[in-house]
Amino acid sequence: MGPGPVGPPAVRRTPWPLVCVLAATMLVDALEVSAAVVSAPVVGDALDLAPAVLFWLVGGFAAGFAAVLPWAAALGRRFGRRRVQLVALAVFALASAASAAADSGGWLILGRAVKGGCAALTAPTGLAIILAAVPDGPDRRRAVSGYALCGTAGFCGGLLLAGLLTGVDWRLVPALPVPAALLLLVLAARLVPRDPPVRRRARPRGRPGRPSAGPRVLWRCRPLRRAALTAAAFNGAYVVLLLVTAWQVHHRGWTPLRTALVFLPAAAPAALTALWSARIAVRLGPDRSAAAGAVLAVVGCLLVPRDAGAAGSGAAGLLPATAVLGLAFLLAFTALHLQAVDAVPEELRPAATAFYQTWVQSGPVLLTAPAAALVTAGADIGPALWLVTAVAAAGALVAVTGLLPSGPPGPPSTPRPRSSHDDPSTLPYVRDGGR
Repeated sequence: MGPGPVGPPAVRRTPWPLVCVLAATMLVDALEVSAAVVSAPVVGDALDLAPAVLFWLVGGFAAGFAAVLPWAAALGRRFGRRRVQLVALAVFALASAASAAADSGGWLILGRAVKGGCAALTAPTGLAIILAAVPDGPDRRRAVSGYALCGTAGFCGGLLLAGLLTGVDWRLVPALPVPAALLLLVLAARLVPRDPPVRRRARPRGRPGRPSAGPRVLWRCRPLRRAALTAAAFNGAYVVLLLVTAWQVHHRGWTPLRTALVFLPAAAPAALTALWSARIAVRLGPDRSAAAGAVLAVVGCLLVPRDAGAAGSGAAGLLPATAVLGLAFLLAFTALHLQAVDAVPEELRPAATAFYQTWVQSGPVLLTAPAAALVTAGADIGPALWLVTAVAAAGALVAVTGLLPSGPPGPPSTPRPRSSHDDPSTLPYVRDGGR
């Protein structure tokens, strides 16, 4: 008697509970970025912190992120994505609890740096887990879209929650992620699949491509270098501008909630269009979209009143600036990421993404110290705002060069089919400001 009929192949179901947990982790990471911008001036008053220390409450997170991100993929391969995700969530919760109990600026900055490092692990690792767990097709596009949406929504939510909680007690802001991270840790331990065993293969002798050779290849690629430098200037100007302005309006008597509401237009456009941002960039052309956004960022910086928050200069004085910055972010940030990943062959795109995102976070790190020094030395924020505007203008000049005729290209890239730009997996995994 022959074998029975063979049934249809098993359908691989999409693990939506896993996707929701990983997307919620991304939301908590993004919330942490923006919450500090609103709460930092109040923390400075409570602990009597100098601006140089106060500004690093925001810059410390970016520093931790930039320092750990280049190692995220290697750590995932070495220890397994599941283990990296769980350990990073646990450390994030511990660092949040320690920050809520801290009584000095140094400990707060250290806590922020540790949380930035944890976010640098959970964000790309979470996306990698989703891509491995969800079958290719419409469900994967929905999953990655939701993941990207949570990043942008988290930035907006962080502004509002910080505005509400800081008015009650500033310690509620760093404490807020503790229960969320612990809950996500428990759920992730149940839902994130174990990593398959990895076979280690010996590397042939004389094989080209030493580890140090990849970063040199990436830096020689002009489109990738242009996108990275523009994004560093753009993100640095964006974050530090909000921080400098928040510092001034706080000392002019604004409540944290009022500050958060005025800053919301700088984040809302990207959140509202997160599901379509890649399509918008492709429709306009990544080079044109990035250049337009970078130029608009300079306009937004120039629109910020140098006496923001003064008597007679209420919310209406800042809203045009934050609205223009929000439009600038919408046009530029996804377009810059597409420039970066399209500039290199397929096998280098993971490394290019890490390279690009490291530069994104380097912008606030490099700009924090000089901006804080100018605020400390002067009676107003005018000099710091001119510095931020100059940095944004430098980024715009770099972006505009992408519209000029170019000479011989850098390392050859494998053109990506146009339709793949509609796949949200090309979106940056940190809002990046994210941020």
